[in-house]
Amino acid sequence: MTMPTLVCLPGWGFDARCFGPLIEALQPHLPAMDMVTMDLPGFGSAAGYESEQAWLGARLLDDLYRRLPDNCVLLGWSLGGMLATALAARSGQSKICGLVTIGSNPCFTARAGWPCAMPQQTFEEFIASHTASPQKNWQSFCGLSALGDSERRPLLKTLRALAPAEIGPDWGWALQRLALQDNRQFLQSLPARQLHLFGEADALVPVAAAQQIAQLVGEDSVSVVPGCGHAPHLSQPPAVAGQIKDFIRALPGAHTPNTIASNTGAPSTDAPFSKSAVGRSFGRAAETYDDAAGLQRAVCDRLLDRCDPAWQPRRILDLGSGTGYGSERLRERYPQAEIIAADIAEGMLRFARDQRDHADRYVAADAEALPFADNSFDLVFSSMALQWCYQLEKLFGEIRRVLGPDGFVQVSTLGPDTLKEVRASWAQVDDRTHVNKFLPEDAWLGAAANSGLPVQTLSESRRLPFATVKAALNSLKAVGAHNINQGCRTGLTGRQHIRRFRAAYESHRLPGGELPLTYQIIYLSA
Repeated sequence: MTMPTLVCLPGWGFDARCFGPLIEALQPHLPAMDMVTMDLPGFGSAAGYESEQAWLGARLLDDLYRRLPDNCVLLGWSLGGMLATALAARSGQSKICGLVTIGSNPCFTARAGWPCAMPQQTFEEFIASHTASPQKNWQSFCGLSALGDSERRPLLKTLRALAPAEIGPDWGWALQRLALQDNRQFLQSLPARQLHLFGEADALVPVAAAQQIAQLVGEDSVSVVPGCGHAPHLSQPPAVAGQIKDFIRALPGAHTPNTIASNTGAPSTDAPFSKSAVGRSFGRAAETYDDAAGLQRAVCDRLLDRCDPAWQPRRILDLGSGTGYGSERLRERYPQAEIIAADIAEGMLRFARDQRDHADRYVAADAEALPFADNSFDLVFSSMALQWCYQLEKLFGEIRRVLGPDGFVQVSTLGPDTLKEVRASWAQVDDRTHVNKFLPEDAWLGAAANSGLPVQTLSESRRLPFATVKAALNSLKAVGAHNINQGCRTGLTGRQHIRRFRAAYESHRLPGGELPLTYQIIYLSA
């Protein structure tokens, strides 16, 4: 088994942002692990349901399970932990290899045989308060989540900073699900390994529940975090991250992947970089990206020109939307369409929403595990983003799944000749990985065809001129495309190495005096 993907499910009242501090604390310990968060329906960026029954019936778990990647560890907080437990119970060994819950009770409300839970009357009063004044009730819920925590004041400030943009009907249905869900029968028979974390002073899930769960699953699978209330992952993220790190590293066969994609048209499932590293790199570059993204804008314009003028898509997915330039151009071309901007880098989505708000919705998503319904888009548009995907069969399977029966696909991506001058220059210095690796055209063609999307391709070379080596490399850093491979040097590169690299790069200087930086662009239309 290679390193699994960590999938986080938020608790009631919160969205993906509630896991930010914990993921930041985990990443130095598990740099090769992809970490994603799935908002529950009607919370954060996730579309809501149209009926109460969808939340209370089997559809909720069906939809969540479908969105899970293979070989994942589920991490759920509160309601998210209850749903994660139910998902792990239904999965067998097919997808879920580990379960971690935080502040999650098998039964949220007290009942016969399980008194260590919230009294039913208290919960009914909470529902009544939510119905009467949702925003005020949410503020009170933040207070309950921080109650008893040794870091109560800063934690309360953190929680309230996660205020939702709106509170829809799904919130009330989710409370009903919270009351109905009963996971007691699952715990002793879960096929996945499990770890249950509790706050010592949790006002919503009594610590006595930890003792009861320990009797069911064993003391080694239960841990109480001292000095914490209902949100230990926000109050003490390093302590919680340490326990999760130990749990994941102890999973059978978990290791850091070290193989790269094949050039035979059948790429391996292991990428030379983690998706988390991609998201962090581009998120940090959001503020500087537009100033250095002339090539990216030109490629996006050409990709849009390849769209048939007769098309009139009603719903468009801008996949890998970045700072929103593509969404802006799509809005100009299709003013009546609903545009969904999706990107793995939340920093990019925030920038686009704040500075170039042309999409109808912004969704943090991995292109290889799209959180959208089948047949839901008329056009999937992606410019210079999908080169960070290495599971091409899964990628095109997802694109084909969300594409409507009469839909179209327009993609531009990078080929293996990209940055060939930088790669050749470093090859004269050492044998380390200094340049991101990109898949060849035949790999894209084969994966698309296997998914039922026969594509037409066009490849071109674009060469950017720079006056100095430093300027060329700074252009990569500004757009977040500097080296993020797992095998790259993470410390300072020695001066002698830098001098040798610069000298090697100078050999590529053109007669006109400029230093070239080459990009190979592959266009795919389906």
